[in-house]
Amino acid sequence: MLLFIESKKMRLSRVPNSPPKNHKNIFFILTTILFSLTIFDLYNITHGAGNLLGGFSVKWGLIFAFLLIFLISLLFILWFSLWKAEVLEPAIERIVAIRQKLFFFRWILALPLLVLPVYFYQYTLWGLVFNSLYFRLFVWIFLSVFLAILLTREEKKLIGWFPLLQSILFTSTTYTLASAFSYVSDYPFSLSWSDGNRLWDYSIMFGRERYNYPTDQPLEALITSGRQFLWGLPFLLPNTTILFNRFWSALVLSLPYAVLGWVSFKIEKGRKKEWFLIGLWAFLFLNQGPIYSPLIISAILVAIAWKRPLWLAMLLVAFAGYYAETTRFTWGFAPTIWAGMLSLNGSNLKDERLALQVWGRALALAIAGVSIWYLYPIIQNAWQNSTNPITGLGNAVVGTVTSAQGDVTLQPLLWSRLFPGDTYPEGILGGLLIAVLPLTILLLYWIKKKYWQPSLWQSLAILGALLPFLVVGVIISTKIGGGNNLHNLDMFLIALLFVAAIMWRNGDRTWFSQSKKHPIWLKGLLILLIAIPAFPSLRGLRPNLSLTEAEINQVKILSDAEDVNTLPPLEEINDALWYIRHAINDKQVEGEILFIDQRQLLTFGYVPNIPLVPEYEKKRMMNEAMASNATYFEPYYKDLAMQRFSLIITEPLKIEIKNKEGIFAAENDLWAKWVAVPTLCYYEPLETLRGVYIQLLVPREEVLDCSVSLP
Repeated sequence: MLLFIESKKMRLSRVPNSPPKNHKNIFFILTTILFSLTIFDLYNITHGAGNLLGGFSVKWGLIFAFLLIFLISLLFILWFSLWKAEVLEPAIERIVAIRQKLFFFRWILALPLLVLPVYFYQYTLWGLVFNSLYFRLFVWIFLSVFLAILLTREEKKLIGWFPLLQSILFTSTTYTLASAFSYVSDYPFSLSWSDGNRLWDYSIMFGRERYNYPTDQPLEALITSGRQFLWGLPFLLPNTTILFNRFWSALVLSLPYAVLGWVSFKIEKGRKKEWFLIGLWAFLFLNQGPIYSPLIISAILVAIAWKRPLWLAMLLVAFAGYYAETTRFTWGFAPTIWAGMLSLNGSNLKDERLALQVWGRALALAIAGVSIWYLYPIIQNAWQNSTNPITGLGNAVVGTVTSAQGDVTLQPLLWSRLFPGDTYPEGILGGLLIAVLPLTILLLYWIKKKYWQPSLWQSLAILGALLPFLVVGVIISTKIGGGNNLHNLDMFLIALLFVAAIMWRNGDRTWFSQSKKHPIWLKGLLILLIAIPAFPSLRGLRPNLSLTEAEINQVKILSDAEDVNTLPPLEEINDALWYIRHAINDKQVEGEILFIDQRQLLTFGYVPNIPLVPEYEKKRMMNEAMASNATYFEPYYKDLAMQRFSLIITEPLKIEIKNKEGIFAAENDLWAKWVAVPTLCYYEPLETLRGVYIQLLVPREEVLDCSVSLP
């Protein structure tokens, strides 16, 4: 609330900028609650570290006392700023005078405010200790206010409205970027369920020479060509490392989001600063999916085509549609719909009519969007069946639709994923509401205030794009294997971003920076619009470090955790690699070696370059298990029975039936049924390396009757 403090000597009235009394009371009460919860969090961390004063050590007792005094002091300052502002005027004048003399040095001071929290949470062990919600929220708010003071340039204000928004935007972007790059590590084993085998997927297009596999035989992975191309580009380099590939993946999953924002909100002239900042907000908004970058790239092409000459726009939209469809068939019509919506909303009309030229352009771009992947095969098929062109056309359409429907309906839908549960605490519907509600309210408000006045047909074009994307996204989100985030609502989120861009281009572009016209609830809405997308990233920041036993014990004491989820010590990592290498050398003379999991060990040369067995990869097996595809697993069970593999490397297999309780319970039960139970019937563990989450299996010496174990 220091935002509203101004000096009498500066001849500024506090009355117009001061919030109403009831707003002051609410704000102070909420702040007091946050500070109290923060103190409680700090007490839980520092208490129990020693035997002094009921459980404090000297060091942690002093730290708690200092932070307690600091928080209480801030609360007193806030009280004076709200009700006795004149007491603080001399101090504020001095602070403002010092700040005005800093010039560009203020940015040097601002940089640590952005970097230090990320370093503290993500690159030190203290990120495992200070991981409580209210502590991190307090630090975020405190640093944002401090940063806003530095960014304010007005000589008669301590904090301006636009600098405050900037500071929240910069901190939000920093936390979200840090989260996106949290997996950038040279750790040789998987950092998540699919991390390692995804790196294997990406390598096939440009790096299949890395594998000991016949060049005349096809080598396929469970990934579409669109994703494989983009993520596989680093494998064009001869000595690319796992560290660089993870960096590239993080870059691909972050930078295109901002680029889409900058392209979509681009204007010919005017407010370049706001345009840059709103691109950062686009990154935050789209990261709520998160959204796979090939679809973002297709959207970028559509945005570039928005007001380009028709011939160029058609080429861009055609390629966007082709790239989207080759990445995921459900995306095929998205560029067409986006392009049509943007074309019909290219100008702020004063009446309800759209010119025939506008309709013609929209139709041309819609046709271009499906021309390569949909229309061209139909035309080609019709030409080949020229003796009966109608039949040829029908067969092409039926084949396309049947294939798409078969892929979608093969796996069951879990409608419970729409609602809060273990897999997604907010549920799909709740998470979506949190993600889009602030922007939706803002758009409706601007329409009501007539800053943006779409015509009837323009409104129908927007609704005709948003509603189908929403329905399709919600349904696909319930498919087994998903439902833990909003990434299947990708087309809808991008379409909503485009609607915001339409408002930006056709309406008032000053609303983001100007505060005089904004009611206080709208200011709060703008803050939520910027802050909400970064909140999960802030909560999730944690280090991926290899800690010593002493450091792990320290974390356990301070965090009261029974187990510390971090990377194993470096010695344990090296021992695991040594054991796997020697097991491969010992067993490869007895038969083939199958990597169900951890195929990145082959990709980056951590293990001997043994002959590759491409079939029976973990993600593919999980996909077929979710579809209960007995035909797929039949040869696998035969290979197990014949002891084809002398060694199988996989994640630790467990026969644990969750019966719909727990995270991804349905997926776990199907994996146990189709993979874990049959595999452990024919094979037994040679060694389970729990620190790196790897299990080595060998054929059972005692042959069991596994017929009853097969699905």
